[in-house]
Amino acid sequence: MLAALLVCVALVTVQNRADISEFLNRSISKVRIENQWQRISEAEVGKVLAPFMGNGFFDFDVLEAKEALELHPWILKASVTRVWPGTLSLHLTEQVAIARWGNEQLLNQYGDIFQPERLLELNSLPLLTGPKDSQEVVMLQYQKLNQILFPAGLRLSGLGLSKRGSWDYLLNEQMQVAAGRDDVFEKTQRFIDFYLLQPFEKSSQFLSIDLRYGNGIAVRDAGSSFTGVAIR
Repeated sequence: MLAALLVCVALVTVQNRADISEFLNRSISKVRIENQWQRISEAEVGKVLAPFMGNGFFDFDVLEAKEALELHPWILKASVTRVWPGTLSLHLTEQVAIARWGNEQLLNQYGDIFQPERLLELNSLPLLTGPKDSQEVVMLQYQKLNQILFPAGLRLSGLGLSKRGSWDYLLNEQMQVAAGRDDVFEKTQRFIDFYLLQPFEKSSQFLSIDLRYGNGIAVRDAGSSFTGVAIR
């Protein structure tokens, strides 16, 4: 009896193989968004996925769709999963812009370069510069300097590394600091100690600080006057 039943099922399956296959391999026509995005629009994602939509559930190339999405400059990582019968589950991890790299590129928290459009709206980000392929070194220096400067109420607006290995940086969008090549953190801490001792009316006028001295600091204020401070 059981054997006969199995034979009947097998015959029905063979006779309706095409219909069963079509039923299981339904076209993917919906996208389920699993997280929110700030820099990526649904229209942009839809344009990338358009060539893939309509393929059967088992024919949909998840890897190729993932790679196509990750070509978008604001997408750091894409997770694409098929959900039967006809839905695509999508989770996108966006790039986090930490700083501008030169005039046309951005850096994420890992020191990786990416280049989206509409950079003008990100002009408030710190500007980092340096020789070719130095972005990771500059980003690491930026992060370390920020840890020293932030508690003193000083914000790093820009940081530059010259071809000769000298560092300079901009504080609070006003104070240009020349730190030189060596002992940058120690020199920066020396300046912070000096800065915190000054009345706000005076320190708020600082425009240029030169830390390239063995035991002193040179300061130029808004009145174009220079002050040399010896620190031992």
